[in-house]
Amino acid sequence: MGKLISILFLIIQVGMSGEYPLKNGKPTSEGIKQYVEENAESLVREYQQFVGDTLYNVWIYAEELDDEPGTESMELGWHFPHEIYISTVEKFEAYELENLTPHQRSRFKESNKFVRGVMIHELTHEYVNQIGVEMQAIFHIAIDPSYKIDLWIVNSHENFGSTFIEEGISEYMVEKMGELIPPLRMKIPLTVKDLLKRENQYMVRYKYSSLFLKAFLDTTGFKKGVQILLYNPPPTYEEILQAERFFRRLEVPQILSF
Repeated sequence: MGKLISILFLIIQVGMSGEYPLKNGKPTSEGIKQYVEENAESLVREYQQFVGDTLYNVWIYAEELDDEPGTESMELGWHFPHEIYISTVEKFEAYELENLTPHQRSRFKESNKFVRGVMIHELTHEYVNQIGVEMQAIFHIAIDPSYKIDLWIVNSHENFGSTFIEEGISEYMVEKMGELIPPLRMKIPLTVKDLLKRENQYMVRYKYSSLFLKAFLDTTGFKKGVQILLYNPPPTYEEILQAERFFRRLEVPQILSF
């Protein structure tokens, strides 16, 4: 009986991930590479349909990123203009959120460690980049210099606010497309010290940032909301802690006032 149960469990595990291999129930490096190669084009098409817009000249690759200069342990994907790299290190929980059973999902307080979700996150960085390029080239609307459109820079304390907004936009989209488990409860930062604590960086940059932007983007619509955010200087530490101060000062470019 024990052997039969083990075999059935193995069949369930394989079935949950389709044809993609698992090790200890989680995606393998080879499986991640296979998943990205086989699903990149279809996910771009699905993303375009979801946002009602076209993504131009974007390529998605799978690489071992853990030892890349400038990467952080919390990063499972990396975006450069027109290029996306998904890490093949074995830190993902599943290839897709839907691969988890209800029981498995219930064990997570929150998670965004799904291959498909990270691909959506990085595609959103690319879409934001494209929106900024369009604003400047087509509408002749200036982008705040804090947002380095069509450039790649290493994150630092000098661009904390712009990174906070950019990561929040991307996590917001991942949640809208149903590829993450949002926190049941979130500890809201109350002081600048809370924002800057190293141990808080993941929750601040990826979770609180999405919550910070949710009501705004839900109200404006995604693309127009992003255009407004890129046009204005990013929030200061104080404005991140007091969201109403930030959103109250936002200006809408005249050409977008519709």
